[in-house]
Amino acid sequence: MKRVALILFFLFFVSLLCSSHSEASLGLFVGTDEVELKHPLVMINGNFMIPADVFAKYLGAEVNTTLEEIELVFADQTILMQLGEESAQVDGVMYKLDVAPQLVEEEIVVPIRFIANRLGLSLVFDQDSMALRLESSREIPSRERSFAAGLIRGSEGNEGSNDPMFGEPELSDEIVNEPIVLHHPGEEQDLSDIIFMGGPRSRVFLDLHSYTGYQTHLLTEPDRLVIDLYGVGGEPLPTVEISDHPVVRSIRSSRFDEQTMRIVCDLHGSTGYRVNPWPQGGLEIEFNFQLTSIELEQSDGEFQLRLDVSAAPVIEVVYLEDPLRLVLDVQETTLMIPSFDRPINQGRIARLRVSQHTPSVTRIVLQVTEPMAPLPLEQLGEGGFALPLFSGTASEAHAYLARLQGASTPPLFSDVPIQDGELSGLTVVVDPGHGGSDPGAIGYHGSFEKDINLAISLYLGEFLSQAGAKVVYTRDSDAYVSIFERPEIAAQAKADLFISVHTNAHIQRGTARGTETLYRANDPASELLARTVQDEVVQSITLANRRIWGRSDLAVFNNTKMPAIMVEVGFLDHPDEEVLLRAPGFQEAAAQGIFNGIRRFYLENKQ
Repeated sequence: MKRVALILFFLFFVSLLCSSHSEASLGLFVGTDEVELKHPLVMINGNFMIPADVFAKYLGAEVNTTLEEIELVFADQTILMQLGEESAQVDGVMYKLDVAPQLVEEEIVVPIRFIANRLGLSLVFDQDSMALRLESSREIPSRERSFAAGLIRGSEGNEGSNDPMFGEPELSDEIVNEPIVLHHPGEEQDLSDIIFMGGPRSRVFLDLHSYTGYQTHLLTEPDRLVIDLYGVGGEPLPTVEISDHPVVRSIRSSRFDEQTMRIVCDLHGSTGYRVNPWPQGGLEIEFNFQLTSIELEQSDGEFQLRLDVSAAPVIEVVYLEDPLRLVLDVQETTLMIPSFDRPINQGRIARLRVSQHTPSVTRIVLQVTEPMAPLPLEQLGEGGFALPLFSGTASEAHAYLARLQGASTPPLFSDVPIQDGELSGLTVVVDPGHGGSDPGAIGYHGSFEKDINLAISLYLGEFLSQAGAKVVYTRDSDAYVSIFERPEIAAQAKADLFISVHTNAHIQRGTARGTETLYRANDPASELLARTVQDEVVQSITLANRRIWGRSDLAVFNNTKMPAIMVEVGFLDHPDEEVLLRAPGFQEAAAQGIFNGIRRFYLENKQ
């Protein structure tokens, strides 16, 4: 089943039996110097490991090792670690490690990401040389940083991101990231500038030359967002006064203590927000869109929702039954008016409910007596939008839009020629998540989730078609397909299985890692498929086995009838896992794992 031209980037499946780590056949550079490695780089639970003596040979450290203890003495700090212990001591301060130092093939290896962070170094993947590279963080002028910061953001409309186990805190809660104090050796980490960039998300950029730990508090009476920056010296900067802006009134800085700089964003009203660390240093704060009014309007028997919001938001649609409801989740939006629940009893609409579902999602629920579906959002004027409501199903709404455009309903899917094989007779819809104007999650190095999802999906489709299955793609190029069109594609194809391919993201960027598979809740067939695919994917790529879990709130699940799963291959917002997800060899290995799970599920349950 494997392509002859398989790119041997990561041979994760070579040493899987009874093994918790895998070897990666890629090189290592420190600056421009290539490291002479006795053995291939090791990955343990998704963490790259590096021989401790590399720091002596290439970075001038004094390295002292015993049977249990590793001491790395640098010019400005001393790092103590122990074999098998997931903790490290840096100048007397304890830190938790993602993975403990290990003895592998008679070499002591330590987690490279942790040491790089302590030294203020960047760890990047060099596509040309197929190697990891440790290098100094590049200094970039504030103006260039402000522009680039706009390109680095978290997941937009990612169906797999609202995780109840690792969920977003309520508006009144604290969002806490574990303090990580980073600086360049011999330099003091200062706050260079506070830049109010404005825009519909009311963006603020804190210009720092490297990463720093931070803690945030959203407070009321008066409304303000407090950000404590750890390990930041220097003097406070002048207050930034902002006039005629609906969200932010001013931005102040002050010295909280010798190690902490405090930033206070004075707000006109309490609102959700997101903090995005920027790869080259600095933090960007994005406040939510502001929804200040919502009304249900009727004209000639047709309904529309009138939304007064600071910019056109992304709206995710969920269809629920018993009772019949149309759920509209308005992403990255704060409801600036009180929640309400109103009886309507007009036409098909029985009730209208509006509330702040999570800090980043305003939820609109229409309880209906017959199916209704939203049409594309229309702009009415500055800050005003209309969301027309179609009286009918999502499929009927799609056909209606096609007729308006003067064309017959276009085919919603493309398929792959069928070959004979052990999966002959099986029809599989392969659904690469996101696409087109919807990039999905964006990694530290700028990778778009939509591109990685498509690459893995195309490999998966090739494996399936070679085994005789009929493959139907919801998209096979960089095209936008809405979340309610995707299940319609599966229905038209009379698919036996629905496989959605995604990469993951977490509200606390860079903290979560591993593979998980979602399935339609309360469906034993979907749960069994998820369990089988999860087992095979984890075995193929050896990332952490995170979990499988049922979801009842995803449109692609609620509108499919066949067994349906969503494979979250890895976390694109984790720097180490992004390096893997970008690599064609890893993408193909992930597809192979998904294929192995589908094949096993089909053959073991075939009638």
